[in-house]
Amino acid sequence: MMQNSEIKYLISEITRELDARCDGAGKNLISRCPYCKKEGKFGIYIGKETDKKKLFMANCFSCGMSTRTLEQLLTAIGREDLILTPVANIGSGISESLFKLEDEEGIDDTLGVVRLPDFYKRQFFHPYLKSRGFIFDDYEYFPVGTTGKLNRRFLDYVIFPVMDNGDTVGYVSRYTWSKKEIDQYNRKAKYKGDFQILRFRNSRENDFVKLLYNYDAIVEGETEVVILVEGIFDVIALTRKLELYDNTRVGVVATFGKKISQTQIYKIQSKGVSTVVIGYDGDAVEAIKRTSQELSRYFHVFIADISDPSKDWEDLSEEEIYRTFTYRIKTPVEYSITKIQQ
Repeated sequence: MMQNSEIKYLISEITRELDARCDGAGKNLISRCPYCKKEGKFGIYIGKETDKKKLFMANCFSCGMSTRTLEQLLTAIGREDLILTPVANIGSGISESLFKLEDEEGIDDTLGVVRLPDFYKRQFFHPYLKSRGFIFDDYEYFPVGTTGKLNRRFLDYVIFPVMDNGDTVGYVSRYTWSKKEIDQYNRKAKYKGDFQILRFRNSRENDFVKLLYNYDAIVEGETEVVILVEGIFDVIALTRKLELYDNTRVGVVATFGKKISQTQIYKIQSKGVSTVVIGYDGDAVEAIKRTSQELSRYFHVFIADISDPSKDWEDLSEEEIYRTFTYRIKTPVEYSITKIQQ
């Protein structure tokens, strides 16, 4: 078995050789793949060994090539000079890659630029958004617009662009009636044979499992904590009530639902984030448990446990939110035990 000093020396040499960087959780080195040459796609595990993860096993998230032993890794990167003796207990097979690949080609995080609906115009005031608590800063930090009567397909919708590295990669449009009003109208319309109102009318070019709302708020090298929420209005409400507009250390992003994909995990990890706080709605107990287990492989994970399961971040007052983040932040184990006892 290698000594700690030997492990540290190897990590430093591999880091220098590949110009690699450590991910936010300190468990992987991320670098250019020595096989396909894709930048930022090659992961080398340097965390604590487990039954499924061995020190220095490596995998490319793009081409799928992997190495199972330290010797194979050093050969792949052209540093055979670092091979001193056969390394024990490194060569057992990999049963799991650094990320659980969604398909044989690995994680595909490529996105195409999406055109917003015709006649889209950014707005800085809207009665519907005012009713949901929007203030001036919200319009400044979270672009939103409408098409008006010039595009009847999106009449009475507010449209939120989804940005990724400055590009528009999708949009979410929300009808300005409440869910209750829409359901009531649709029941009558169905009886009469009239058209149905869609609560959401979203872009289709890029799969939403690849997207994160407010992703550009995560600043590489600065953002340490990311709060995961379900939807756009959760992002905006939490940012407003915690006054996080200009806070680059903490970012709030939405996963568009109560689960997170491997691509979304990779996108957050690639920014160097070390800690993730799950802030899904209080009634999403099982989803929170599953998501926390998945994220714990890559980040330090905590859960903001909303006490009233009928409320979300929009419903909570500033005081209730501060109390949640002060007194009801739990580890995944603490959260699971609490929910069993209830």
